[in-house]
Amino acid sequence: MAERKNEAAWIESRSRWQINVQDNGVRKTFTSALAGRRGKADAERKAEKWLKDHTTSEKTRVDVFLNQYTDYLKETKSKSHASQYSGFIRLYIQPVIGVFRMNKLTEGDLQAVIDLAYSKNNLADKTLRDVRGCLLNWLKWCRKRGKTSLHPEDLTIPAGAKKSEKRIVSPDGLKTLFSCSTTLWRGKPTEDFYVHAYRFAVLTGLRPGELRALEDKNDIQGTRVTVRGAINVHDEATQGKNNNARRTFQLSSRAKREVEAQRTMLRQYGIVSPYLFPAPDGGCLVHKNFYRAWGRYCEFNKIPHTSLYELRHTYVSVNKEMPEGLKKMTIGHSQDMDTEGTYGHQMAGDLAKAAAYTEQAFDDVISLK
Repeated sequence: MAERKNEAAWIESRSRWQINVQDNGVRKTFTSALAGRRGKADAERKAEKWLKDHTTSEKTRVDVFLNQYTDYLKETKSKSHASQYSGFIRLYIQPVIGVFRMNKLTEGDLQAVIDLAYSKNNLADKTLRDVRGCLLNWLKWCRKRGKTSLHPEDLTIPAGAKKSEKRIVSPDGLKTLFSCSTTLWRGKPTEDFYVHAYRFAVLTGLRPGELRALEDKNDIQGTRVTVRGAINVHDEATQGKNNNARRTFQLSSRAKREVEAQRTMLRQYGIVSPYLFPAPDGGCLVHKNFYRAWGRYCEFNKIPHTSLYELRHTYVSVNKEMPEGLKKMTIGHSQDMDTEGTYGHQMAGDLAKAAAYTEQAFDDVISLK
């Protein structure tokens, strides 16, 4: 909002107070016929109100503010976040409401964005929720800059939107994962360089980006692991997916053995790296190479393919008997995913309890002692 930089003046010939203000090239005059200081304050109050609210009566097109918001995202957010929201704006939001005037925009127009994204593009429930989040964040950005006062109360997701099914590695697949370390590389069976990373991911529920960022000396102290951040698909170091992503948990015996096996393998290859699970050259694990390697491993060992992120889903599924509070403390779910409503404080012994649950759960599934 522009600030008033001048004061109202008394115009003797017209017997009134008058003040001229300007914002973004638009000039307005406000007057008051009240006598004395009351009149001066009245004219200035009218001017200040206009400076605060006048953009809601402008005929500025919505796409102007959408383009400005896209630029803002590129300047202030991670490449991953900016890319996702810019795509939503370009594909689903701008084509529907871009030609509207900002002062004419209604909650119904915003709902139409979501409805058309569903009916024309058959977007899934999760993607539609992300589009809605983009819309609401854009509007919040606009309100902070005095571009609108619109505050939608109920943007709904169509009931027919498909909810994605979370796949997991089957018990037979887990048995294979923990008993076989061979993959196919250039047509020949060979030891999979990343096998301990796969196993560690399913034993801890770490997100792929968190696994990539894990540093051996800094993040692992004995049986304790501290997750300090992640490395996203654009190779940007981030603080993690949400406020609860930074966390500490205790390794189960199985997970600890995978850490030791990984360290032994790195020594055998002569690899020195700050990362526990580095690339073969010792640098940061390359996202696409990691995914391709997991796909090759699954194909060679006849494990129905899942994504690396679904190893996290597998961890949650295997640990179905673990109390919800311990589980979410370990895997770092955001609060809005907390079925218990709020997080309790971490109590002494909780980390050990969670590790014990994990150890027993995987023993029951894999049946290997």
